[in-house]
Amino acid sequence: MKTTKAVVKPETIAKVLTFSFIASYLFVMVFPVYWMFTGAFKEDTEIYDPTAIFPWNPTLKYFLPPIFDPIYLRWLANSAIVAVSVSFITVMIAIPAAYSLSRSTGRLASITRRLLIFGYIFPPTFLVVGYAKLLVTFKLINTLIGLILAHISFTLPYVTYLILSYMFSIPRDLDEALLVDGYSRWHILFKLVVPLSFPVLITAIIWTFMWSWNEVLYALVILNEKTQLTMPIGLNTLQGGEISPWGQVFALSLIYTIPPLVLFYALRRYYITGVTKGAVKVA
Repeated sequence: MKTTKAVVKPETIAKVLTFSFIASYLFVMVFPVYWMFTGAFKEDTEIYDPTAIFPWNPTLKYFLPPIFDPIYLRWLANSAIVAVSVSFITVMIAIPAAYSLSRSTGRLASITRRLLIFGYIFPPTFLVVGYAKLLVTFKLINTLIGLILAHISFTLPYVTYLILSYMFSIPRDLDEALLVDGYSRWHILFKLVVPLSFPVLITAIIWTFMWSWNEVLYALVILNEKTQLTMPIGLNTLQGGEISPWGQVFALSLIYTIPPLVLFYALRRYYITGVTKGAVKVA
């Protein structure tokens, strides 16, 4: 009696490999977050025990009043000032710029629209030394204003392009109809286009806030005075020496993740709409 060998279909192999890759990727991305979350509630002995993957004796001592040290609150406030300022200024500049480019025709406008993407994909690491020298020249080094300006230079091109792509989907006939009725371009922008572009504006605010909130490189180079640090750089200063206060670092890191999570959860519906409807071709 002949036996038949089971044949594994290529589609099955492809699915197994795909799911294996996705599972590995999720593990690499999620496990550090899990370790941070659990580490904030572990005893010191468990933090340094690699086999203690769960806080068997949960503690809240890292969240007691010592965590509200004025310097920690100052780091958190600095991060909020920078992220909120960058989000607000970026969107306020990007709105009229995007509207103008979305309604402009001709070769120059087309080239400008393409340069926006080029400005976004240019590696920020290549410019860090130049930015530092420029800020030193204008005496803005070690200031939050200097960091805000540096962040805006990177968020503005992408946000302008994002809003621009959304405004392309708004019919120009509406503009022309209001122009005939005597409205100015500024009235049309803020009375018509901006309300219709609300989802993409929320998307731009969320993206810009999170980018600035999590940025490390320029904050590390520009800020060096302890009271001027943002939270990511401040947390880095707590590490070092023979023993690092990992429990305190984990607790502060957990607190630091709350604002962007709350912002995204509250505005997630607009964020998804802005991303999907803004995906149109820009010439």
